[in-house]
Amino acid sequence: CFDSPYAIIRRMQHKHGFTIIEVVLFLAISGGLAVMLLAGTSAAIQRQQYRDSVESFANFLSTQYSRVISVENDRNSDATCPFLSTVTTKRGQSSCVIVGRYIVTTDDSSGNAGRTYEVYPVYALNSTDVWSYGLGDVDTTYEVNWGTRTRLANQVSETISLLMYRNPENGTITIRSSEARYTDISELIGLPSGAPVSQEICVYDSGWLPGERRSVFIGARASSSDAVTVNNATDGCADV
Repeated sequence: CFDSPYAIIRRMQHKHGFTIIEVVLFLAISGGLAVMLLAGTSAAIQRQQYRDSVESFANFLSTQYSRVISVENDRNSDATCPFLSTVTTKRGQSSCVIVGRYIVTTDDSSGNAGRTYEVYPVYALNSTDVWSYGLGDVDTTYEVNWGTRTRLANQVSETISLLMYRNPENGTITIRSSEARYTDISELIGLPSGAPVSQEICVYDSGWLPGERRSVFIGARASSSDAVTVNNATDGCADV
Protein backbone atom coordinates (compact mmCIF):
# COMPACT_ATOMS: atom_id res chain seq x y z
CA CYS A 1 0.00 0.00 0.00
CA PHE A 2 0.99 3.57 -0.55
CA ASP A 3 1.44 6.05 2.26
CA SER A 4 -0.99 8.86 2.41
CA PRO A 5 0.21 12.39 1.63
CA TYR A 6 -0.22 13.26 5.26
CA ALA A 7 2.16 10.46 6.38
CA ILE A 8 4.80 11.52 3.85
CA ILE A 9 4.65 15.12 5.09
CA ARG A 10 5.01 13.92 8.70
CA ARG A 11 8.18 11.96 7.83
CA MET A 12 9.66 14.92 6.00
CA GLN A 13 9.09 17.14 9.03
CA HIS A 14 11.24 14.81 11.15
CA LYS A 15 14.26 14.87 8.77
CA HIS A 16 17.26 17.08 9.60
CA GLY A 17 19.75 18.82 7.25
CA PHE A 18 23.55 18.94 7.55
CA THR A 19 25.03 20.89 10.42
CA ILE A 20 27.69 23.57 9.83
CA ILE A 21 30.34 21.31 11.36
CA GLU A 22 29.45 18.50 8.95
CA VAL A 23 29.62 20.86 5.98
CA VAL A 24 33.00 22.23 7.11
CA LEU A 25 34.38 18.71 7.59
CA PHE A 26 33.11 17.67 4.17
CA LEU A 27 34.73 20.68 2.48
CA ALA A 28 38.00 20.17 4.36
CA ILE A 29 38.24 16.51 3.42
CA SER A 30 37.28 17.19 -0.20
CA GLY A 31 39.80 20.02 -0.42
CA GLY A 32 42.56 17.86 1.04
CA LEU A 33 41.86 15.06 -1.41
CA ALA A 34 41.88 17.54 -4.30
CA VAL A 35 45.24 18.97 -3.21
CA MET A 36 46.72 15.48 -2.90
CA LEU A 37 45.42 14.55 -6.33
CA LEU A 38 46.82 17.71 -7.94
CA ALA A 39 50.19 17.28 -6.19
CA GLY A 40 50.44 13.69 -7.34
CA THR A 41 49.51 14.63 -10.91
CA SER A 42 52.04 17.49 -10.93
CA ALA A 43 54.83 15.22 -9.67
CA ALA A 44 53.98 12.60 -12.31
CA ILE A 45 54.08 15.22 -15.06
CA GLN A 46 57.39 16.62 -13.79
CA ARG A 47 58.87 13.13 -13.59
CA GLN A 48 57.81 12.35 -17.16
CA GLN A 49 59.18 15.66 -18.45
CA TYR A 50 62.51 14.93 -16.79
CA ARG A 51 62.70 11.46 -18.29
CA ASP A 52 61.80 12.86 -21.71
CA SER A 53 64.61 15.42 -21.47
CA VAL A 54 67.14 12.70 -20.60
CA GLU A 55 66.03 10.45 -23.47
CA SER A 56 66.02 13.36 -25.93
CA PHE A 57 69.56 14.34 -24.92
CA ALA A 58 70.72 10.74 -25.30
CA ASN A 59 69.17 10.60 -28.78
CA PHE A 60 70.99 13.81 -29.70
CA LEU A 61 74.37 12.34 -28.67
CA SER A 62 73.55 9.02 -30.33
CA THR A 63 72.88 10.83 -33.61
CA GLN A 64 76.24 12.59 -33.43
CA TYR A 65 77.96 9.29 -32.65
CA SER A 66 76.29 7.69 -35.66
CA ARG A 67 77.62 10.49 -37.87
CA VAL A 68 81.14 9.67 -36.70
CA ILE A 69 80.69 5.99 -37.54
CA SER A 70 79.19 6.70 -40.96
CA VAL A 71 81.18 9.71 -42.12
CA GLU A 72 80.09 11.53 -45.26
CA ASN A 73 82.54 13.96 -46.79
CA ASP A 74 80.39 16.96 -47.73
CA ARG A 75 83.17 18.99 -49.34
CA ASN A 76 82.54 20.17 -52.90
CA SER A 77 84.91 19.66 -55.79
CA ASP A 78 87.90 22.04 -55.67
CA ALA A 79 86.81 23.19 -52.20
CA THR A 80 89.38 24.41 -49.72
CA CYS A 81 90.01 22.60 -46.48
CA PRO A 82 87.91 24.53 -43.92
CA PHE A 83 90.82 25.28 -41.60
CA LEU A 84 93.54 25.68 -44.23
CA SER A 85 92.36 27.90 -47.08
CA THR A 86 95.48 27.42 -49.20
CA VAL A 87 94.81 23.71 -49.83
CA THR A 88 92.55 22.74 -52.74
CA THR A 89 92.03 19.25 -54.06
CA LYS A 90 89.94 17.55 -56.71
CA ARG A 91 86.96 15.40 -55.75
CA GLY A 92 88.14 11.88 -54.97
CA GLN A 93 91.68 13.08 -54.39
CA SER A 94 91.11 14.90 -51.14
CA SER A 95 93.58 14.68 -48.28
CA CYS A 96 91.18 16.75 -46.15
CA VAL A 97 88.49 14.52 -44.65
CA ILE A 98 85.79 14.69 -41.98
CA VAL A 99 86.76 12.51 -39.03
CA GLY A 100 84.45 13.44 -36.19
CA ARG A 101 82.16 15.75 -34.24
CA TYR A 102 82.99 18.37 -31.63
CA ILE A 103 80.04 18.98 -29.26
CA VAL A 104 80.30 21.93 -26.87
CA THR A 105 77.99 23.92 -24.62
CA THR A 106 77.56 27.59 -25.46
CA ASP A 107 78.91 30.29 -23.17
CA ASP A 108 75.75 31.34 -21.31
CA SER A 109 76.03 33.75 -18.39
CA SER A 110 72.27 34.13 -17.88
CA GLY A 111 71.97 31.20 -15.50
CA ASN A 112 71.12 28.65 -18.19
CA ALA A 113 74.60 27.19 -18.61
CA GLY A 114 74.74 23.54 -19.60
CA ARG A 115 71.57 23.70 -21.71
CA THR A 116 72.51 24.70 -25.26
CA TYR A 117 74.97 22.84 -27.47
CA GLU A 118 76.71 23.56 -30.76
CA VAL A 119 78.16 20.83 -32.98
CA TYR A 120 81.11 21.31 -35.32
CA PRO A 121 82.45 18.83 -37.90
CA VAL A 122 86.07 17.87 -37.24
CA TYR A 123 88.38 17.82 -40.29
CA ALA A 124 91.74 16.13 -40.69
CA LEU A 125 94.34 17.10 -43.27
CA ASN A 126 97.17 14.83 -44.34
CA SER A 127 100.29 16.67 -45.42
CA THR A 128 103.51 14.71 -45.97
CA ASP A 129 102.16 11.86 -43.80
CA VAL A 130 101.41 14.21 -40.89
CA TRP A 131 97.80 14.76 -39.80
CA SER A 132 96.54 18.13 -38.60
CA TYR A 133 93.03 18.86 -37.35
CA GLY A 134 90.56 21.73 -37.48
CA LEU A 135 86.89 22.64 -37.09
CA GLY A 136 84.30 23.49 -39.71
CA ASP A 137 81.32 25.77 -39.14
CA VAL A 138 78.50 24.94 -36.72
CA ASP A 139 76.04 22.63 -38.48
CA THR A 140 73.80 21.56 -35.57
CA THR A 141 72.44 23.20 -32.41
CA TYR A 142 70.54 21.54 -29.59
CA GLU A 143 68.84 22.69 -26.39
CA VAL A 144 68.09 20.30 -23.53
CA ASN A 145 64.31 20.03 -22.97
CA TRP A 146 62.15 21.14 -20.07
CA GLY A 147 64.67 23.45 -18.43
CA THR A 148 67.05 20.68 -17.42
CA ARG A 149 70.80 21.18 -17.55
CA THR A 150 73.88 19.02 -17.95
CA ARG A 151 77.40 18.67 -16.59
CA LEU A 152 80.13 16.08 -16.57
CA ALA A 153 80.17 13.69 -13.62
CA ASN A 154 82.53 14.68 -10.80
CA GLN A 155 82.79 18.22 -12.19
CA VAL A 156 81.41 21.52 -10.94
CA SER A 157 81.45 23.55 -14.15
CA GLU A 158 78.54 23.22 -16.56
CA THR A 159 80.86 23.71 -19.53
CA ILE A 160 81.13 20.51 -21.54
CA SER A 161 83.40 19.79 -24.48
CA LEU A 162 82.83 16.38 -26.03
CA LEU A 163 84.95 15.11 -28.91
CA MET A 164 84.00 12.05 -30.93
CA TYR A 165 86.42 11.27 -33.73
CA ARG A 166 87.79 8.43 -35.82
CA ASN A 167 91.56 8.19 -36.01
CA PRO A 168 92.35 8.65 -39.73
CA GLU A 169 95.36 6.33 -39.46
CA ASN A 170 93.85 3.23 -37.85
CA GLY A 171 90.09 3.88 -37.85
CA THR A 172 89.60 3.56 -34.08
CA ILE A 173 86.95 5.79 -32.50
CA THR A 174 88.02 7.93 -29.57
CA ILE A 175 85.79 9.94 -27.22
CA ARG A 176 87.21 12.68 -25.03
CA SER A 177 85.59 15.16 -22.68
CA SER A 178 86.72 18.33 -20.97
CA GLU A 179 85.44 21.30 -18.96
CA ALA A 180 87.27 23.70 -21.30
CA ARG A 181 86.23 25.05 -24.69
CA TYR A 182 88.59 24.62 -27.63
CA THR A 183 89.00 26.70 -30.75
CA ASP A 184 92.04 24.63 -31.74
CA ILE A 185 90.69 21.09 -31.66
CA SER A 186 94.23 19.71 -32.04
CA GLU A 187 94.80 20.59 -28.38
CA LEU A 188 91.99 18.28 -27.26
CA ILE A 189 93.00 15.52 -29.67
CA GLY A 190 96.58 15.78 -28.47
CA LEU A 191 95.77 15.33 -24.79
CA PRO A 192 97.12 12.11 -23.23
CA SER A 193 94.43 9.50 -23.71
CA GLY A 194 95.28 6.92 -21.05
CA ALA A 195 92.99 3.94 -20.64
CA PRO A 196 89.54 4.31 -22.29
CA VAL A 197 86.85 5.23 -19.79
CA SER A 198 83.09 5.56 -19.99
CA GLN A 199 81.85 9.16 -20.13
CA GLU A 200 78.98 10.12 -17.81
CA ILE A 201 76.98 13.29 -18.38
CA CYS A 202 74.58 14.23 -15.57
CA VAL A 203 71.14 15.53 -16.53
CA TYR A 204 69.41 17.44 -13.75
CA ASP A 205 66.96 20.23 -12.94
CA SER A 206 66.62 22.83 -10.21
CA GLY A 207 64.92 20.36 -7.86
CA TRP A 208 65.83 16.70 -7.99
CA LEU A 209 62.87 14.37 -7.82
CA PRO A 210 63.14 11.59 -5.22
CA GLY A 211 64.70 8.56 -6.85
CA GLU A 212 65.04 10.33 -10.18
CA ARG A 213 68.70 10.89 -11.01
CA ARG A 214 69.54 9.82 -14.53
CA SER A 215 72.67 10.16 -16.63
CA VAL A 216 73.69 9.62 -20.22
CA PHE A 217 76.67 7.26 -20.59
CA ILE A 218 78.95 6.92 -23.60
CA GLY A 219 80.77 3.60 -23.65
CA ALA A 220 84.55 3.46 -23.67
CA ARG A 221 84.90 0.79 -26.36
CA ALA A 222 81.75 0.88 -28.46
CA SER A 223 81.52 0.89 -32.23
CA SER A 224 77.84 1.66 -32.82
CA SER A 225 75.21 4.18 -31.80
CA ASP A 226 74.29 1.77 -28.98
CA ALA A 227 77.34 3.19 -27.23
CA VAL A 228 75.07 5.93 -25.86
CA THR A 229 72.82 4.68 -23.05
CA VAL A 230 70.69 6.04 -20.20
CA ASN A 231 70.98 4.71 -16.67
CA ASN A 232 70.80 5.74 -13.02
CA ALA A 233 73.28 8.48 -12.13
CA THR A 234 76.35 7.64 -10.08
CA ASP A 235 77.64 9.52 -7.03
CA GLY A 236 79.51 11.74 -9.48
CA CYS A 237 76.22 13.51 -10.15
CA ALA A 238 75.50 14.34 -6.51
CA ASP A 239 74.52 17.90 -5.60
CA VAL A 240 77.37 20.41 -5.54
